[in-house]
Amino acid sequence: MIEIKVTSNEKELKKKMNVFQRKHLPKATAEALNAIALKVANAERAQLQKKLDRPTPFTIKSINYSKANAKHLDATIFIKDIAAKYLHYPLSGKTEHPTKNALVPVSGGEEILNKFGNITGLKGKSAAKPKGRFFAGDYLFKREGGGVKLLAVWKDQIQHTKLMDFFKIGFGLIKKNYDRELDRQIKKAIKK
Repeated sequence: MIEIKVTSNEKELKKKMNVFQRKHLPKATAEALNAIALKVANAERAQLQKKLDRPTPFTIKSINYSKANAKHLDATIFIKDIAAKYLHYPLSGKTEHPTKNALVPVSGGEEILNKFGNITGLKGKSAAKPKGRFFAGDYLFKREGGGVKLLAVWKDQIQHTKLMDFFKIGFGLIKKNYDRELDRQIKKAIKK
């Protein structure tokens, strides 16, 4: 006779689960949190690279995360303070009111920008003389041929366009991936 007998091993399972929870669940949870935090940080960096005009490596790497451990079960994805100051406006779409007026390149003033789109060769309101640049009021010009070319203008406010939703990207990835990642880490812990 062939039979299938189904019995409950509830008491055994409870004992094992308590031991497992005490020993392995916090570590598995921390590993899942760290894997998701890395995934979110990488996604945020990729979006920043896509949305910003030639961001510097420093700006991209300013998106980072702190790791969780078995005793401290939270991971935080963050933008380092120095970059958060200048990324706040493009990430929020708010109007920037600089404490000092900001120099903004005008169309056709690309020759004053480095490969990352930052203005080069200026110290305060003095232009680099060898390149034939000079200020007249709040305007930066360059001597060209027999005339002058407008390169940039000092502005007391800059209206930014919101480039990406930092929180929406992060929470979306967490919601989509966390349960699956926790399950993967628990199975990994059980196999050990």
